[in-house]
Amino acid sequence: MITIFLVLFFIVVLSFFLSFSRFLNCLIILENFNVLLLLFCLLLGTFDSHMMFIILIVVSTVEIIVGLVVLTRVWECSSTIELISF
Repeated sequence: MITIFLVLFFIVVLSFFLSFSRFLNCLIILENFNVLLLLFCLLLGTFDSHMMFIILIVVSTVEIIVGLVVLTRVWECSSTIELISF
């Protein structure tokens, strides 16, 4: 199970560095990493209380919200930058 996680982790890291130029692509790759981490945490703690799983869900939700807020702010500012360039 650890080898599958490591293979998937290196695929996500490689795709992150390949898509580093675009912010939305980086958000999508980070979301894939969050899902991979949550799945690994859920499978690892099958017989435990799922407290770590719940904490990771909260942290990944906050990270997604912050990323989307930044993305919308950059999107709004890009239209004003295009108007100034004319």
